[in-house]
Amino acid sequence: MTLLQSIDEFIRNITVTDRQEENIKSSLSNLNGHLLDKESGLNIKSTFTTGSYYRDTNIRPLSDIDLFAVLNLEKWKDENGNLPDPQGVLTKIKNYLNSLEDYKDKVKQDRPCVTIELSNKDFDVLPSFEQVGGGYLIPNRDLKSWTFSYPEELVKNLESVHKNRKYKVKPTIKAVKYWNRESEKYIPSYHIEEVAINISQVNDFTNYEESIRIWFTNAEYNLQSNKFDSFNDYETVIKKIRKVKDKLKEAKEQYDNGEEGKAKQIWKEIFDKEFPAVDEYDEEEAKAISKALSTGALKISSVGALSTSFGNTVAASKGFYGDFYKK
Repeated sequence: MTLLQSIDEFIRNITVTDRQEENIKSSLSNLNGHLLDKESGLNIKSTFTTGSYYRDTNIRPLSDIDLFAVLNLEKWKDENGNLPDPQGVLTKIKNYLNSLEDYKDKVKQDRPCVTIELSNKDFDVLPSFEQVGGGYLIPNRDLKSWTFSYPEELVKNLESVHKNRKYKVKPTIKAVKYWNRESEKYIPSYHIEEVAINISQVNDFTNYEESIRIWFTNAEYNLQSNKFDSFNDYETVIKKIRKVKDKLKEAKEQYDNGEEGKAKQIWKEIFDKEFPAVDEYDEEEAKAISKALSTGALKISSVGALSTSFGNTVAASKGFYGDFYKK
């Protein structure tokens, strides 16, 4: 298996399956039914999914699914037109969901949303007020005020750059998110996407080796410290990213020098268990076949097996190991 094939398999390994998607849709339908129930007393006008699930940048095992609960402003504001305290809204949603048999003792507040922890996934319910000029007001992290959010803007920008870069941006984001999760999840998930959009707008690439390497090469210049829980977390991430950047540069050098096995090993060290294992025998066999092809010593049997000892001789040609995959 080549390096590029290994990266493709790695991305498949971390992508949510069709069966998981169906399970999520069923759970979402049930949750939406409860939230929109007129007897709930929550006065929710509508709901919609957002976050990585909606943008198709989530990875497995699936953890968080974000759900905006759009509140009826007329029912929630006071006689002076003031918005309610965010903490009061979150508490009311939490208490209602926890009172339901489906979610009993599975609900908690996870600032600034209400989280339902099911056996294999979490749903984050985020209360919001739709704004006439666009966007939504959502609870601020201090839980004392409301702040603006524009979920549609991130979707629009991501879809645009994903299409312009031949639909390779979202899988690249998944790879980075997997690395981030295995590295203690310091970078907010949505910020990985914002950085990917910025980088992909000015950098082109032809495969995932390039796109992932380009993300780590440019990330430190695009990450914003105010998006992190603390400046210490930001500094920690920058150090981690620099190490990965250097490793991916070394892997590219090994790859260009025909040492594909060594390049794959470096990628394996970075992305660990979900990256395919490196089989040294396969690497050596690939080199031997490449050499035999270039010297005219390669043979093919009647059933298509390649060897250097029996079968019909294959015309000499430039070897496929290394250069063929560098086009």
